[in-house]
Amino acid sequence: MIEIEYKSEFLEVSYDSGNSWVISKWTSNTSYLTVDQYKREVEAARKVFIDHQPVFGNLSLNQDFYFVVDPEMQEWVNQQFEEYLPSKSAIVVASEFVAQLSIEQTVESMDVAICYFDNEQEAREWLTDQTKASKV
Repeated sequence: MIEIEYKSEFLEVSYDSGNSWVISKWTSNTSYLTVDQYKREVEAARKVFIDHQPVFGNLSLNQDFYFVVDPEMQEWVNQQFEEYLPSKSAIVVASEFVAQLSIEQTVESMDVAICYFDNEQEAREWLTDQTKASKV
């Protein structure tokens, strides 16, 4: 069962209890995000990870993510999630190149298996295949 845990004009975070996943879906309004707003969104997502401690995965739907995360903020995001991420993260890529690059730089030092996808269906299939937990 999927339940919405947090929703704003920028981000929707749900918990899928059947799969023990957190699903984060960014909206196109991220093109208007300020640094302070982005921090609040990350903190709200972090709370869902803390509250539910997902076992099998993180599904990050970034196809509408337009905010560029600078290097200082990338480090801050890493610190927020370093003890709370499950072993696998499937990321649906942002359509905007610079935003996608900043996402990749943000997660590259996280100690989880990460794989990037063009669509949500492939990302979900990868998360459900527990035998493919190798870092990509």
